Amino acid sequence: MTPLLKGDDAIALPGMRVKSAPEEVLSLPLLVDPDYEVKDGSVVYLTANKQGATTVQNTAAGFVGIVVKHGVIDSYKKGDVVPVMVKGKVWAPVTTAITDLSTVVGANDSGQLAATTTAVEGLRFASTSVGSQNLTKIELLGA
Repeated sequence: MTPLLKGDDAIALPGMRVKSAPEEVLSLPLLVDPDYEVKDGSVVYLTANKQGATTVQNTAAGFVGIVVKHGVIDSYKKGDVVPVMVKGKVWAPVTTAITDLSTVVGANDSGQLAATTTAVEGLRFASTSVGSQNLTKIELLGA
């Protein structure tokens, strides 16, 4: 039997929670057709009316959090209820490997976290990246 995950990839999966306290996960409906595939480790935002999640970056409503692993769902579509961590620590893929924890955390328009000069408020890198997906512990500080 060949293991599913090997080497550094055996450390975690996208969207997997890191044991931390305090921690808060909300169940939010995905109210619009997503602009990108919403899956474990994806970034989501509040809708303008603040009653659900969307993939559209909304500066007025703000950043919500990162989708956490919940069962065997490949991706979420409009109408699905999405488990979103808003406070705590979670493993998430990053576009390029993080080696400096003081790097600013941002998100691109594909829902992926990235090192950037434009910060997503309330996030910070909690570990350097590992594995082929550049999985990184992300700390969500909450509101």
